[in-house]
Amino acid sequence: MGVLLVAGLALGVLATEPRVAAGESGASAPASPPRVLALEVLPYGPPRERLLRDGACRACDLRGADLRGAHLIGVDLREADLRGADLSAANLEGADLSAARLEGARLRGATLTNATLAATDLRHADLSDAVVIHAYAPGVQVEGLRIAGADLTGSHLIIGGEDVDGPPPLPPLP
Repeated sequence: MGVLLVAGLALGVLATEPRVAAGESGASAPASPPRVLALEVLPYGPPRERLLRDGACRACDLRGADLRGAHLIGVDLREADLRGADLSAANLEGADLSAARLEGARLRGATLTNATLAATDLRHADLSDAVVIHAYAPGVQVEGLRIAGADLTGSHLIIGGEDVDGPPPLPPLP
């Protein structure tokens, strides 16, 4: 195992096969340089730049980030901390925000079509005028959520284990 360094930055962890030097058990040739078997690239850079560059920032701390109007189509933001972030008019189509913390986030006019919002914390978030068509959102936390003018067409919203399709039917008349 070793660390890949470029310009002093740790970019990855190298897995190498062990070297066997001449004279050691089973060795018949002089020691050769280790051969790289795998390279695990480590994320580097500030979380906002990683998100915009790589399209993924799982479990990142993006509290208060300014992502207004960002094109974040299909990004992986699972377990990300986006409390207080401004995602107004951002395009999050197909994004995975499972278990993300969006408490108090501004998503006014954002596009979340086909997004995954499973177990996402949306308490006190503002989704006014957002497009949330066909989103999958079981187990979301919605206390204080603002959704005036939002389009939730075809979204699968489950709060507290219950499907939310509208008010319960009225009881039959006596």
